[in-house]
Amino acid sequence: MTQSQANRRGGLKSGLLFLARRGVSRVRSFFGMPDLLARNLAACSLGAGSVLLPEAQIENFTGVRENVHIGEHSYIRGRLLNYAHGGRIHIGDWCYIGVRSEIWSMDSIEIGNRVLISHDVNIHDGSGHAIDAGLRHQHFRHIIEYGHPRSAEEIPGVRSAPIVIEDDVWISFGVTILRGVRIGAGSVIAAGAVVTSDVPPGVIYRNEIRPIMTKISKQTT
Repeated sequence: MTQSQANRRGGLKSGLLFLARRGVSRVRSFFGMPDLLARNLAACSLGAGSVLLPEAQIENFTGVRENVHIGEHSYIRGRLLNYAHGGRIHIGDWCYIGVRSEIWSMDSIEIGNRVLISHDVNIHDGSGHAIDAGLRHQHFRHIIEYGHPRSAEEIPGVRSAPIVIEDDVWISFGVTILRGVRIGAGSVIAAGAVVTSDVPPGVIYRNEIRPIMTKISKQTT
């Protein structure tokens, strides 16, 4: 047995033990998704002691397992996606990715050790589509008719830049992190924040929110 096979078997065993502690019904649901589990395991490089929970989804369109690397003792409940023309996701040790969180890469997303990412977080290192409507439609048609483009030349107007999240960062729920951002070690990103520029180490980052209240009247109803 190779080390990679041993790590995957260890990840499966750890996942079953984790689910058993949470109730038999969860274990049954886990066994009810063997195809998804097999696809997830085949699509990533999984470190010893790491677990892909039932909610996890790995979509590695590059076809290279090492382009989605999960370190040791990490728990994944969200979706990790690499685009076909490129992308790399590297998650360190003792990390947590919450349910419904989406990490999509067409360039590079590096997540350090002991990083906690809550639920409903979006991390995207690319623009997804071009601003130009014609190019955007061509891209969409290509996906529908032929599958995801295999080279950057096939998707003009799409932009990307690496994202780096350093060690010991906590990202609270509902956060959006966009391309080209580096978040410094030990920082906390507050719930609902949108991050479009670098965050230094050791700070709490949040967006200013100004409530607007309008009195209800017959005119407004």
